[in-house]
Amino acid sequence: MAEPSAAEPILALPGQVLDQISEVLAKVGIDLAPLVLQLFLLAIVVAMFIPTWKKLRAREKSDRVPLYAAIALGLVGIGILVGVVENATTPGRVVGSVRSERLVDVRVVLVDFRDREISRDAGRVDTGTGRFALHYAPLVDGRARKLRIVAPGCKPQDLDLSRAALRAESEITWEHVCAPA
Repeated sequence: MAEPSAAEPILALPGQVLDQISEVLAKVGIDLAPLVLQLFLLAIVVAMFIPTWKKLRAREKSDRVPLYAAIALGLVGIGILVGVVENATTPGRVVGSVRSERLVDVRVVLVDFRDREISRDAGRVDTGTGRFALHYAPLVDGRARKLRIVAPGCKPQDLDLSRAALRAESEITWEHVCAPA
């Protein structure tokens, strides 16, 4: 039986190809949304699965690929599909309230895995109650990873958002204390 490391080059290749594609597009100012990246990665995995399956059944033992390599590649494809479905079914609204002495200055935003703002709203909180509601497109942007509070003269503060909290549409309450920037 082959060593488990035999699957590593097969599993690393789709990510490397996707990284190279992203770099080429970024050089000309094209930044792809997570959904497009997931679909590109799925296409690469499917394209790799076919020759891997053929190598699994090669006549010469030296040309064969271990069964677990093909299974692992198939699981990567399934994982990508599960991720797309998860994002498609994740609610696109985050609500909560902020307690702060400076509610007039406070702004809240949703941030993705690249640390980029993905919320579609202005991010202002109600100056009386501190309540806010933010909207985003989880299928296109991926799920929100953090809620960030920004206020002039203060360091931005982040609150990690779990997938479970987003799915449950939990209401977030956050005590904001300005840490000078």
